[in-house]
Amino acid sequence: MTMFDDEYNSGPVYLKHRNFDDGRQQPQQMSATKLADLAFNSKVNKGKDISKLEIQDDFGIPVNYVRIKALEDGIRMNIVSDKNSLHRAITPVLILAQMCALLPVQGIRGKNTSYLVFNWFSWPVIYVFIIIAASLLILSFSLIKIYMTGLTYYSTGEIMFFGSSLVIYILFIHLAREWPKVMKKWELTEREMRQFGYPSKTALKFKILTSIIMVLAIVEHSASVLTGIMKAIPCSTGGLDIFRAYFSMSFRQVFTLINYSLIIAIPLGFLNLMLACAWNYMDLFIIILACALSDKFKQLNQKLVSVKGKVLPSTYWRKSRETYNLLAALTQDLDEFLSPVILLSFANNLYFICLQLLNSLKPMHNVWEAVYFVFSFTYLVGRTCAVSLYAASINDQSKKPKSILFAVPTESYGVEVARFLTQVTSDELALTGCNFFSVTRTLMLTVAGTIVTYEIVLIQFNSVNGEGNGQNNTTNYCP
Repeated sequence: MTMFDDEYNSGPVYLKHRNFDDGRQQPQQMSATKLADLAFNSKVNKGKDISKLEIQDDFGIPVNYVRIKALEDGIRMNIVSDKNSLHRAITPVLILAQMCALLPVQGIRGKNTSYLVFNWFSWPVIYVFIIIAASLLILSFSLIKIYMTGLTYYSTGEIMFFGSSLVIYILFIHLAREWPKVMKKWELTEREMRQFGYPSKTALKFKILTSIIMVLAIVEHSASVLTGIMKAIPCSTGGLDIFRAYFSMSFRQVFTLINYSLIIAIPLGFLNLMLACAWNYMDLFIIILACALSDKFKQLNQKLVSVKGKVLPSTYWRKSRETYNLLAALTQDLDEFLSPVILLSFANNLYFICLQLLNSLKPMHNVWEAVYFVFSFTYLVGRTCAVSLYAASINDQSKKPKSILFAVPTESYGVEVARFLTQVTSDELALTGCNFFSVTRTLMLTVAGTIVTYEIVLIQFNSVNGEGNGQNNTTNYCP
């Protein structure tokens, strides 16, 4: 055997038999090890025995998947999402939600969705439970009052308001628990569609929508309070006693069972404001998420419109179909997440529209009361239409690729185009109310027909029993 036999030995040389102690490879190996240890030796993993998680690869080198996961998490935490990504654009909307004791999720100001987490023992959750307890208490007072005085159509209004508000807060706790998962799926879709970029001015659009809806909500609530104060003036002795009369009339279910106290009245007024904001925010939340998903479909549709009638290879149509599949899956995930809120929103809005129509048959005592009624009813109908149209825009945008696919030239038509066309025409992509109904443009006509039918019945009933209605409607006794 010569001295060169070992050098030119044709046998396999495994990495586990190699010596890495020479000075050329040691710095690189130590650098990687230190980097892994730095990410792995966090507060969460300190003191844990992870030797059982180590396995060996084909070359016999230990592989620790926990360390790899720690490295990936460390890298992901430092990624900064684009300002027009949903996570960054919706941050001001979520801050407003937490001011209203809704969606108590942590990490909404984080760089990306990796920071989102729900914690039962956080201050936002405690804040929500305080509001829930107060709502439950005042709902109990309302039920006791109905038990004592009897159930009427007008008395069900406060039951619906406080009861539905309680359900809203409970639903948004569930949404907060699911929010990190939904946002991670959305962020993954945004990365898969990175060649399309991000919808322009998304953050500005969200701020404008939020400002319009919430400002109108505050104006409507303020007008309601002012109307209540004007009704309370004849029941007061003047001065600050007006506020006593207002709170006693507005929260009659409370102050018929306990004595009036300003210490109780002020929190009740704050709670009433919070519940009004929560009721309006529910519709705003649906509009924002529907607008965001509709914009993702618009990006794909604009790309398809730019190639309408052109001869393109099947690979292009395959990639377009896969992108449509991503959006279809995201729509189904969003519908599963949002459908209970949509059902509650439509039930709420339809009920209060009917209640307002019933109130329209009551005689107005002054011009301000008539102005307030017109503004409140118009705002309620307008907000309901906005929710319907924005939610229906998802279904509208999902059907637009159909016209482009019908225009594909014969040279380009193939299996991928046929599969794409079949999916667009057969899939019914839309938000639903727990699968009881799909929110499309035709739903608006159905709801409008129901409301018109109800109004006709009310008018006929009022004309037959005009005298009885007049007596009931003009009753405004002081507490």
